[in-house]
Amino acid sequence: MKTMNFGIVGAGTGAGLIASGLKLLEERGVAKLVAVSSAHKERAKKFAEKYGIKKWFACHREMFRESDIDAVAVSTPHHLHFPITLDSIEYGLHVLVDKPIAINLREADEMISRARRAGVKLGVVHELRFGEGIQKIKAVIEDGFLGRLIMGEASVKWFRTEEYYKQSSWRGRWATEGGGALINQAIHSIDLLIWFMGPIDELWATISTMTHDIEVEDTAVATLKFKNEALGVIQASTSIYPGFPNRVEIHGSDGTAIIEGDRVKSLLIKGERPFIDLGEKRLEVGTKPEGVPADLYAKLLIDFIDAIVEDREPLINGEEGRRALEVIRAIYRSSKERKPIRLPMKEF
Repeated sequence: MKTMNFGIVGAGTGAGLIASGLKLLEERGVAKLVAVSSAHKERAKKFAEKYGIKKWFACHREMFRESDIDAVAVSTPHHLHFPITLDSIEYGLHVLVDKPIAINLREADEMISRARRAGVKLGVVHELRFGEGIQKIKAVIEDGFLGRLIMGEASVKWFRTEEYYKQSSWRGRWATEGGGALINQAIHSIDLLIWFMGPIDELWATISTMTHDIEVEDTAVATLKFKNEALGVIQASTSIYPGFPNRVEIHGSDGTAIIEGDRVKSLLIKGERPFIDLGEKRLEVGTKPEGVPADLYAKLLIDFIDAIVEDREPLINGEEGRRALEVIRAIYRSSKERKPIRLPMKEF
């Protein structure tokens, strides 16, 4: 199999995490990061120097034209995911887009349909699904060891300073970030929750801005009813000092699974010896957004590359990436309209 050449659009924290995953794969001869582009050319140059990338550009279209790349990873401000993904598809490139796939469902649906028509692969970065412990929990649930699912909870209680929002002009604005604590910080935990529990039938939510001078929410709570009749809760905030690991809890009639960060904290099944993890936590993004282990990105990238080579869908394709966005958009609508919202939901 030939080495898959990647370009990255973006030079921020998310792009650095993807680059770290690609560098792990470079050591195995699986992939090579050959180019980076950023609207700020100096940032692109510094990023290239840091990660040993030969070419850097101030325009992603120029990178597409002048670099021998097979695929592109898009890690930019949220509102740019849509146009840059469409540009990538126009150039016949496979696209791995950072979360959220887009800032609304209309954009996500068009990205999915355009990629299918062009015959290129579209993947979305939800790297936590590739954690070994998290995949074990998925198997435990699917094999029925937790019994009937009763309740699922996603809790993201992080802390972000006012400077965090002010240092990037696109943050904290509906038009550019597409939301706040939900669409940026909590989206990974929401993705895990619905991956474990199944689709949501109805939700009722309230969002608020508690401690930051921003347009969007820094705190949100939603109550959920899943299609399998289980109930659930989503809590998300960037106002909780000093910040705590994100937590997902799955409760069934025969057992409970609790995840903190990217680790299984406890797994309790009737008749089985309990598993309780007392080790050090690896994932520390409650206070540090760069705290995700590079190996999770490497695993996601390997699946994406295999999907290209084998001509199959990535495990987290456009439709999978859309699911968490749909829940978040429904929460925003519920809070705005002050009523329950049923899913599936469309936006025009």
